[in-house]
Parts: sequence; C-alpha cells; structure tokens
Amino acid sequence: MRVSTALLYQQGLSGMLDQQSALAKTQKQLSSGLRITSPADDPAASARLVGLGQSDSQNQQYQNNAKVAESRLNLEDTTLGSVTGILQRVRALAVQGLNGTQSSSDRQAIATEVRQLKGQLTSLANTQDANGEYLFAGYKSQTRPFTASGGTVSFAGDQGQRVLQIGPSQQVAVGDSGQNVFMQVPDKATGSGYQSVFATVENLIQGLQSNAPNSNVLSNIDAAIGNVSDTRARVGARLNILDRQKQVNSAVHLQISTTRSQLQDLDYAKATSRLQQQLLGLQAAQQSFVKLEGLSLFKYL
Repeated sequence: MRVSTALLYQQGLSGMLDQQSALAKTQKQLSSGLRITSPADDPAASARLVGLGQSDSQNQQYQNNAKVAESRLNLEDTTLGSVTGILQRVRALAVQGLNGTQSSSDRQAIATEVRQLKGQLTSLANTQDANGEYLFAGYKSQTRPFTASGGTVSFAGDQGQRVLQIGPSQQVAVGDSGQNVFMQVPDKATGSGYQSVFATVENLIQGLQSNAPNSNVLSNIDAAIGNVSDTRARVGARLNILDRQKQVNSAVHLQISTTRSQLQDLDYAKATSRLQQQLLGLQAAQQSFVKLEGLSLFKYL
C-alpha cells in the first residue's frame, strides 16, 4: 500500500484536531462542573435528566401550593380563634344581662357593648387574605360575603370550598364557606332549623334593649361557639395534612436532586487526570506531525 505525503499530512492534522476536540470537551466539563454538557455526551442520561427536571418542577409547584394553603389556613385559624373569643365575651355579657339584679339602664349599656361585638364579628367574617380574597366567601372570593343592614346580616357568598393540589394524589381545602361557619348554626332554642350567629347576637341585643332578655339565647350562643370550634378543628386537621405532605415533597425533591447529581455531576479527579492525558496526547500528536512533515521527498530534490 502506497502512503502519499498528502495522506500522512492529513492523518497528522486529523489526529491533532481530534485531540484538541477531546481536550476542549474536558475543559468545558471542568469549567461547568457537569459530566453532560450536551445531549450527545450521553443521550440516555440526558433523556432521563429531562424527565427528572419535569418531575422536580411539578413537585415544586405542589410545594408552592402547600405554602399558599398553609398561609390561608393559618389566617383562618387565627380569625376563628378571634371569633370564638368574641362569642365567649357575648356569652358572658348575656349571663350578666340575664341576672335579675340588672336594671334597665344596665342592660342598655350591656346591649351597646354586644352591638359593638357584633360589628367586630361581621368584620372578622369579611376577613381577606394577602391577595385581597375573602376567606369565607366560598368560590366568590372577590365578593364581600357579609353585609349588615339594620340589625340583619346577609350572606352574598356561596357554599363552595376551594382546594389546592399539594401532591400527586393529595388535595386540601383552603377555606370554609361563611354559610356553614356563621349562617347555618343549629337552633338549640327551638330544637329545629338553623339560626345565624348574627341573628343570635341580635336577639340578645333586642332582649337587653327591651329589658326582657330570653335565657334561651345562651343555648344558641353555645351552639355558635361549638360550630366555630368544630370548623377550627377541621382547619387544624388540614394543617396537619399540609405538614406531612410538605415533608413528603421535600423528600421527593432531595431524591430527584441526588439522582440528577449522580447522572450529570462531574468527577473532578477523573476529569483532571483525563485532561493531563489529553494534553500529553496533543503534545505527542503535534511533535509527530512536525517530524512527519519533515519526511517530504520534495525537500531532497
């Protein structure tokens, strides 16, 4: 087989270019800290990395949803705690007003405080979150749910309950309808039907103002306190679910991060050793090319 000078030249040049290409790849890996700098480096691992990235993105969305849900539920829990405190004060005033030693003027003074407390209840029932959405409006989160007109408080929301996805198969309710919390309280005084928290408090006010409070109001105040407490207990249960799911989401993120690291992170020791070998290879290719170039017959003619 005849080997021409041109062929020797081309082979030497190709060898140097191959060494330079391998060296450039290793340098890029060292500068980025990544074993895979393009899909061609490892197609199978690259495809898996794409899938892991999508999974991690979805998991992060679940975690973000969990944080939003936690914020809303903590606000609801705090609000319901304040509602309970007000109702307990209303009950204490009702007991005071029912005392037979109270005069008409005393009961008028008590009624004035109870009316102020009723206004505070209405304000709490219209609590908004950081985004300006009403907690107790159901699906109508942009609509002010409770409006007072005279002694009557009406509800403009609905009975919808918003939920957020906090895991692949886990959802959590992020609020309660004001219809269930404030409007549909079992009427213990009559033993049938429902009476709103606001109507119960208004009945107490009217009885005090007329100097003839009805002791039956106490049972309805107790029912209102119990209804709010039950709702608060359900909120607490949801917060517990959130805590557990956030831990699961964090564990999933850690697992994905570990797998991604195993697939794409560079072994610096091996890469540095390879770089040295490639540098020697390039130097050898350059030196051999120079020697081969000097073997041309044209130099001897």
